[in-house]
Amino acid sequence: MNFNLRFLFIFFCSLLFSFNGFSQANSLMAQNLASVEIDNLSDEQISIYYSKVKENGLSDQDIFRLLQDKGLPRDQVNKLATRLSNFGFQKTDLKKTGDIELATDASKKDRYENKDATKQPRQEMETDLSIFGSDLFTSSSLVFEPNLRIPTPTGYILGPDDELVINVFGFSEKTYNVTVNEEGNIYIPQVGPLYVNGLSIEQASAKIRNKLAATIYKAINSGQTSVQISLGKIRSIRVTVIGEAKKPGTLTVSSLTTLFNLLYLCGGPSDFGSYRSIELIRGNELKRKVDLYAFLLKGDQKDNLLLQEGDVIRIPYYKVRVILNGNVKRKGKYELLEGESFGNVLGFSGGFADDAYKGSITVYQLTETERKIRNVSKEEYDRYKPGSSDSIIVGKLLERYENKLTLRGSVVRPGEYALTQNLTLKQLIEKAGGVNEDVYSRRGSISRLGFNNLPIQLSFDLDSVFNNLVNIPLHKNDDITIYSIFDLKPNAEVNIDGFISRPGKYKWAENLSLADVVLAAGGITEPGDPGNIEIARRIENVDLSSANHIQTQVFTINLSDSSSRNDIRLKPYDVINVRQRPGFLSQRTVFVEGMVVRPGRYTLQMSNEKISDILAKAGGFLPNADTSALLLRRLSKKSQTQADRERILSKLFNAKDDSLKTTTYINKELLKDYGNVSIDLATALRDQYSPENMSLEDGDIISIERNTNLVKVNGEVYFPTIIPFKENAGLDYYIEKSGSYTPLARKRGTLVIYPNGKAKKVGSFLFFKSYPKVVSRAEIFVPQKSTSNKQKISMGEWAVVLSSLAIIANVIISIRK
Repeated sequence: MNFNLRFLFIFFCSLLFSFNGFSQANSLMAQNLASVEIDNLSDEQISIYYSKVKENGLSDQDIFRLLQDKGLPRDQVNKLATRLSNFGFQKTDLKKTGDIELATDASKKDRYENKDATKQPRQEMETDLSIFGSDLFTSSSLVFEPNLRIPTPTGYILGPDDELVINVFGFSEKTYNVTVNEEGNIYIPQVGPLYVNGLSIEQASAKIRNKLAATIYKAINSGQTSVQISLGKIRSIRVTVIGEAKKPGTLTVSSLTTLFNLLYLCGGPSDFGSYRSIELIRGNELKRKVDLYAFLLKGDQKDNLLLQEGDVIRIPYYKVRVILNGNVKRKGKYELLEGESFGNVLGFSGGFADDAYKGSITVYQLTETERKIRNVSKEEYDRYKPGSSDSIIVGKLLERYENKLTLRGSVVRPGEYALTQNLTLKQLIEKAGGVNEDVYSRRGSISRLGFNNLPIQLSFDLDSVFNNLVNIPLHKNDDITIYSIFDLKPNAEVNIDGFISRPGKYKWAENLSLADVVLAAGGITEPGDPGNIEIARRIENVDLSSANHIQTQVFTINLSDSSSRNDIRLKPYDVINVRQRPGFLSQRTVFVEGMVVRPGRYTLQMSNEKISDILAKAGGFLPNADTSALLLRRLSKKSQTQADRERILSKLFNAKDDSLKTTTYINKELLKDYGNVSIDLATALRDQYSPENMSLEDGDIISIERNTNLVKVNGEVYFPTIIPFKENAGLDYYIEKSGSYTPLARKRGTLVIYPNGKAKKVGSFLFFKSYPKVVSRAEIFVPQKSTSNKQKISMGEWAVVLSSLAIIANVIISIRK
């Protein structure tokens, strides 16, 4: 007999001997099973011995626990469990016993082994969140998962699958992990089975302690050895939820599950379920009627009872539910018990909002035939018993004040004030700290609401008020305005423009001089001429009798002299223009990019410098340059200032990062206000007096492209593509290479767009067509036919036309005869 067969024989025999109380098995059980390989045993061998052990009443959990006690590796235990599943060993049992963990320190392992019971899958269902308390059951987090890391609850009733951890210490040291089997027994080696099903943890502890003291640990009686018994892994129980639950049915949960845990797992009451009359039925008797509002409002968990095997949770329909809306702290639907009033509903909602009208409420009710409205006063709140489906609306305070005054304008502390009894205008101004120095004392105004809230405007003399010559009583919501002398004067300004650092408008003041404004504007720029500054001044009384009358007075001032004798005092609304010095010209620059020897910035030395001159300075073309075409970009909009262009172009050609020199950057930042000028480069270089050899302007950009020897075909062809250039090939060659024309193509409108931006289309004369020449880097574009619907003349219409022409011809012939 090989080792594995000997192992199986020893193991099953020892189980039989241990179960029947024989001590002869001790010698057999002493052998270590650490090197056993389950794969070397046949199914027939395992089946025979397993059947014999099951006939003697040992549970599957006891079998595998004893195997691990004898040193059988955990992976081999799992293999044996899998093999035994072929002989009636259920896979549900494999979850419990096929992955057993025996630790001497029970605090370092999970108390509950069946994770599927503690973390039941919870289905998300649609919920009316306006029902008070419904949000308690809509959270996706398992906040109601039972706490398994707590001391053993007092009075906990043991049942099958509960595990007890028995620690013996003192004169003897030993730890037993025993599980209550299906028959209610626990098995302690060398002690035997002990029935504990239905006992509380305290009763079972006393029974186990007495049994150990009477058998193998005699020193317990003398106190030399002590025994500590605690709950290890716990069992699962089956609890049923019926009635108006979102997910009624029977659930398998941990035996430490409470009523609130279970309500969370079943989704809580449905939209028609009661939150205040939930029943816990145990042993066909009503154990407890639960009101969830006690927990929701006060955190009271007196009804959060520990569930037991076979408990039934019944959620009945609600009887009375009202809708509370308006200005309360928590709107929603609230359930009421018999005898509860609106005062209770108000308490459930947290009370009135700060801006609520508390004097009365409006109730919308349903009768047997129609709806009705009821107004409930403050005195009736505790007497009014809402009916089911009553909708209660709490109103809002009016957006107005019973004693508000508003004081504006030239006072020390303008703002809103309270209207007190017999308050006068003079007393209100004194309460505001008096008037400012700039007050206009001859007139003030009061805006007041009169009869039917019609606005009324009242005026008063402020001097008369202060001298007690008039006494103006104030009314609720009066709006008083005290004016300033500056309110009656316009904000005078002067405007400076031209070659100045900060052109714009500046505030005018008495004795303001031209030099003051020039300094405030940052001084004259380098091109500016301080000896020729123009001032345009208004004429207040223009003589309109003359057809060519003077409407603006113009001065020319010379500020080049540092003395102040040429300075001038400005008047409101003067317009100052600083002109440019005669003969002052800024350097003009152009930029050359692309396939030239020396790309970059070049200064225009002559006033009429041309393209050919700049290309010569750039050192000529690179070998792979397209010398037939040139693209010139010229500023077409004036939105970019000279300073902007200088900054962008300087960054472009002086940056160390080559990515800034790409065409993409130029197009985005620099060339958005530029237009393209098409140049025939070959003509410009051949004849320097040709119009193609244009004179350059400041900021021009000259681009020499690479000769790619490609031709692009686009538009109404079957396969728009790019085709290698073929010398002397005509337009038809490239059209055929692109799949020929589509039915929508307008062949006569076909264009050849040349690299310099110019374009030619297919020409025709009588029955002859002329095709433009195709060059390298050209683009062929085939346009689409007009989409307008042209009706064709039918055959019948042609017949009418021809017959009409025949009649006309006959008439003409007859007349000639």
